[in-house]
Amino acid sequence: MEATTIFLILFILGVFIGIGLYFFKEREKRKTYKLIEMEVIENLKELKAYMDTGDKEFSKEFDLVEIALTYDIGDIIVVDDEGLIIASTLKDADDIGAIGLGIFEYAKKFYKDIKKIIIQRKDKYIYIYPIKLCNEHLYIILESKIMLEIVDEREIIKKTCNVIKNYFKEFEDLNVEKSDDFK
Repeated sequence: MEATTIFLILFILGVFIGIGLYFFKEREKRKTYKLIEMEVIENLKELKAYMDTGDKEFSKEFDLVEIALTYDIGDIIVVDDEGLIIASTLKDADDIGAIGLGIFEYAKKFYKDIKKIIIQRKDKYIYIYPIKLCNEHLYIILESKIMLEIVDEREIIKKTCNVIKNYFKEFEDLNVEKSDDFK
């Protein structure tokens, strides 16, 4: 009887130690992941400092900046149909967004079925894409030093749309919370 009790006590103690070690390792993995994530963000900040930005100042949002750095794009600006900024890699992109929307609307007066506009200006290319996302008419404005491949354009638009969907998802969640509060 004593041997079985000692065995059970040691078995239960071993199980608790095993569970404790498992949770400790998982906590360490999460800490490591958080440290790596912070390091990536710091590296993105350093990379932004080395980019030829002229007098532009980048925003602190890194979701679009990551896309811009991946495809060697200078700026990504998303505006609604009134020219208001939804998301941008630039801190002060109000003028650029409104001008891009104005250019697209002006060209749309002459040609109704425009899919995109590409403007070449000295050593830069400006792309303006109309999209419909979450029942909103949005425009994605890209500024690049290189001419983009069609495959890259589609990937950039797709990734940018995924980022913007997250912005609208947070807004929809906020609306649901407000409607619950007023019942």
